[in-house]
Amino acid sequence: MIGVYTLLNKKAKKRPSFEKTEEFKFFIDHRYILEKYPKFSFLYDSDDNEFNIMRANIVLRGLLNKEIIEDEIDNINSHMQSGVKVDHAKFVSTLREVTIDLPYLVDDKIRIYIPFFPRPLNYTYLKEPEKLLEYPYNELKSSFLETIIDPFDTYGTNLYNSLFTRLVNIGTNGKEVAFFHYDMNTIYIVNSQGRLDNKIVLFDKHIKHPSYSHMLERLTPVVKAYFSNCRAKFITELYANEFISHKLWVMLRGQNVSNEC
Repeated sequence: MIGVYTLLNKKAKKRPSFEKTEEFKFFIDHRYILEKYPKFSFLYDSDDNEFNIMRANIVLRGLLNKEIIEDEIDNINSHMQSGVKVDHAKFVSTLREVTIDLPYLVDDKIRIYIPFFPRPLNYTYLKEPEKLLEYPYNELKSSFLETIIDPFDTYGTNLYNSLFTRLVNIGTNGKEVAFFHYDMNTIYIVNSQGRLDNKIVLFDKHIKHPSYSHMLERLTPVVKAYFSNCRAKFITELYANEFISHKLWVMLRGQNVSNEC
């Protein structure tokens, strides 16, 4: 099926450039931050790879979240009267008002705002913020390189099924998850390590008037066919759901595709 994906990409209908999306603009405006962290610096040169830009933006948004949360913890602390014990409930409640609009993912019922930190540390930031005022946690504000984990290995596909991206989950086979990006009209197949296994570009140049209605409903059988590993069924569903033209369907069917799977 490798030839199918290559042909879908080669014959893709001209579409708005990813460089015009908000995701790309966010990346360009903030990617300088990545140079400060060796573990993420490889994502700096992602200009020509939209999926890597999405990955970079997850890290960048996590870095910005960390700074916002830490600044608010310091701000709350500065308004506490000297010598007065911190009111835990009030501290957590006030912090929640700041984090409510920040991107996050839910992992094992825990909101992860800093995806390059492990779950327990994310819990501390939100549920035990007073600890961030004392050693050794207070040093995380300026020195945390040794605490960084690989967010993609740790949180896998959950990272993309979150407010960190604009991807939409449309199906899984238990090992991989298919995500759809409306701006790119592309399906991204992501594995459990949070890496891209494949991408399926929809709408070829022979389709004069692409239909964008009921996209998720139409994508479901396509993804189901993909995960069935049946090339013929996959091509049929692409055509039946108007994601490829009759001309491309004939071309793909002519590549010695068996009708049986």
